[in-house]
Amino acid sequence: MAYQFADGFDNYGNSFAMVSGYPWDLAAGGNETTSTADFRFAPPGSLPGGSVSMSGSGNILRKNLSGNIVTLIVGFGFKLPTLPGSITELCGFWDNGTEQCCLTVNSAGQLQFARGNGVGTLIGTQTSASTVTASAWYGVSIQVTLNNGAGVVQAYLNGAAVAAINSSSLNTISTANAYANQVSLGGNVAGSPTIKYDDFYCFDTTGGFLNSRPANDTRVLTKLPTGAGNYTNWTPTGLASNWQNAAVAPPNTADYNANNVATTKDSYALPSAGLTTTPLFVLVRASLERDDAGTHTPSIFMRSSATDSAGVATPAVTSSYLFYDAVFQNDPNTSIAWTGSGADAAQIGIIEG
Repeated sequence: MAYQFADGFDNYGNSFAMVSGYPWDLAAGGNETTSTADFRFAPPGSLPGGSVSMSGSGNILRKNLSGNIVTLIVGFGFKLPTLPGSITELCGFWDNGTEQCCLTVNSAGQLQFARGNGVGTLIGTQTSASTVTASAWYGVSIQVTLNNGAGVVQAYLNGAAVAAINSSSLNTISTANAYANQVSLGGNVAGSPTIKYDDFYCFDTTGGFLNSRPANDTRVLTKLPTGAGNYTNWTPTGLASNWQNAAVAPPNTADYNANNVATTKDSYALPSAGLTTTPLFVLVRASLERDDAGTHTPSIFMRSSATDSAGVATPAVTSSYLFYDAVFQNDPNTSIAWTGSGADAAQIGIIEG
């Protein structure tokens, strides 16, 4: 598994207070709030745009990963409205609640990695290319290998071909384990200033897809349904149409589509993003719960032209809403990698399990 997680922070609406488990496993501190007024790149067409901001000690978003990962690839956009008064974190790599290492920024805007949390031992070498200024959006791509002597830290800014930080033969762990199983955004140290985030992704280096650091700066485009798809077989509650319920941002418990008949499909048309280049990956995220005692394992699918993909089964859904992700490597209509126009025209859908 190479894909771990992604979040463009576009589908929550304005002033949404992030909550634990939806979709980040931990939203600590209580001030992780979205904004539709500030984002790294203006969204194309009618697509939504957004970012999330947080400040202060312990205010972080943290995601549990699929296992114990030795090498992680993380990218995101960030903006510091003001530079910190002292060193603070931007992103952290954790072993079951203990921080192994993190990327930090100091009062001069210099990026550097640290072992442990933001006030831990600084590791790796700063360069003149690793300095940022206040009130500007930056894109950073990070690759970290967790080890007590052969650790590696790399950071690339704004799609540069040459790393701003590239250091090896390091101790990048603070526990006895040479891996991470959680990743976080947020200052996590006392006095951390406001930090805004956008366009987050996390991969590992296993498998044959999404297993290497993207060569270019990367953004996340988010689409919400704008019309009915090929299938309208689930029952809408709340809003009048299936696609309208699926487009609510953020999702709520009053507007939803329901079904309990196996193999029944529902699908939704999406707006155009005007894609002209091949997307790095295509991800569908569904917000699901069950409201009875039965076992439900729905599948997420995509439809391209007249061809449905195979469904990607979710785990058995719980009695509380959670987000479930499915990554589609290939266009089901061509069985090869997506083109920009193919991905742009595709529909998304759900199959009752």
